[in-house]
Amino acid sequence: MKELTIITKGAIKNCLFVMLFLALIQPFGIDTIEKGRIPFILAETACAFVSVIVALLLSNVVMRSTIKEESLGKAMVHILVFFLINTPILGAMLLTFVSWFNAGNPLLYWLLEDGRFNIWAWGTMSLNVSSVSVIVAFIVIYQVRNDKLLQRLKEVEQMNQRLEARQEEMEEEEMIEFIGQGQKSHLEVSAQSIIYVESMANYADICYISDNEIHHSTLRITLKQVREALAHIDCIVQCHRAFLVNINFIQKITDRNSGYQLQLFGLEKQIPVSRANESIIKEKLG
Repeated sequence: MKELTIITKGAIKNCLFVMLFLALIQPFGIDTIEKGRIPFILAETACAFVSVIVALLLSNVVMRSTIKEESLGKAMVHILVFFLINTPILGAMLLTFVSWFNAGNPLLYWLLEDGRFNIWAWGTMSLNVSSVSVIVAFIVIYQVRNDKLLQRLKEVEQMNQRLEARQEEMEEEEMIEFIGQGQKSHLEVSAQSIIYVESMANYADICYISDNEIHHSTLRITLKQVREALAHIDCIVQCHRAFLVNINFIQKITDRNSGYQLQLFGLEKQIPVSRANESIIKEKLG
């Protein structure tokens, strides 16, 4: 029910634009209609309203999600799928209506003089629809892009608020021993003092705090091995394929086009968050 309400609101907004466009520009011969021009425009707008709702529902089925739930990139694909579905449907509806309006027979324009199916009439009407759809598409993309940016800014704001309000008791310190390949590839450190771990090919750079100073230790060890050693430490999570991060050291979260960036206490370096791991960070900060 909620999804249908959102779809209906979107359809109303788009169809209001279509109605204004038809009324002001009067394309496709509308300006030649002497009687019933206003009812004609209203009827075509009604056809567009029904078509948009059907196309939105079908595009949601095809994409298996709604535009509101999707990332910006996937939402752009969703919009394209919507217009590919909507154009032939609305073209068929308008051809039927115009045939009835002009000739009193809804099927007349669908047929050639010899009674064969007139695909060219449908194609021409669909082409007219697509020419208006291009304008509508730019408006929809602009709206969706702004909505997505506002949504992400709101999420970042909420997570930063949770960070500020975070009053969790620190876990009891637990010493972890990392043993890499090579005689000197060894580090024993408190798991809770680890700030982040960065994968560097076959090495891992472990950044940690000791005696109020930040240290780095580069070991010949894979990120997978480090992650497995720290799997039971709740405050350390994988935020990117190349990074593990201690959420207790997150100072603030910022949003970039590529995804979230984590600013850590005492460090200038920002840690990236891949989109696949955004939900993990949100869950941990919840």
